[in-house]
Amino acid sequence: MPGRTIETIAVATTSAFAGAALLTQTVIVPGWRAMDPTDFLARFPVAGPVTGATVFPFEIASVLLLGVATYSAVRNSRPGRLAWALATSAMVATLVLVPLYFLRANLALLDPTFPPDAVPAALAAWYRWNWIRTGLGLVAAALACTALIAGRGEHTPPARSRDSP
Repeated sequence: MPGRTIETIAVATTSAFAGAALLTQTVIVPGWRAMDPTDFLARFPVAGPVTGATVFPFEIASVLLLGVATYSAVRNSRPGRLAWALATSAMVATLVLVPLYFLRANLALLDPTFPPDAVPAALAAWYRWNWIRTGLGLVAAALACTALIAGRGEHTPPARSRDSP
């Protein structure tokens, strides 16, 4: 059924975003923070945009697919509609953080005149903000899974009796 396929892909893309955000937060950013600030500023113009280009498409796809799943669930009063709506809201919030904080912060770190002595504070702030984004992604993934499970009985074909031809 097309609706179930969209819902499943919504869960997959949301989970991919959440996993990538968690990997960024627990592996990549600590590595950046451990680097010498001058070395970090030389590395970030490569690693930063590549990281964003890898994660951002999953974030966009998640928001769009969750939006479709939410619309369908609400329109048809299906089980899991609140969980779909909350998952969508959490992922929209991750996107709101991009212009609210990450765009400005990333552009500052990409500026060749960014002072090396400001790197530790900038990365500490980035780390804190990214925990918010990561947490929202993880919550969205859990809610989307919950919604998918709540609606699974609705998509299951009825069992055939033994007496059926």
